[in-house]
Amino acid sequence: MDKNLVERLNELEILLVYQDDTLQATQQTLQIQQRQIQQLERQLQLLSEYLKSLKDPQVKAPNEETPPPHY
Repeated sequence: MDKNLVERLNELEILLVYQDDTLQATQQTLQIQQRQIQQLERQLQLLSEYLKSLKDPQVKAPNEETPPPHY
């Protein structure tokens, strides 16, 4: 093989190794972020359920209340 061709092939192999490492690191980061998103979604759901449980159905919203008699 031509020496120049061998050098180019070696450079391509090195680039491929770097790209593979970068791809693996990106996949790991993506997996971590996906787990974090799932945790945040669950926390949001729990918080939403908690806030709904705090609402007293007997208490009306201010715009639904009838004004006091002195108005």
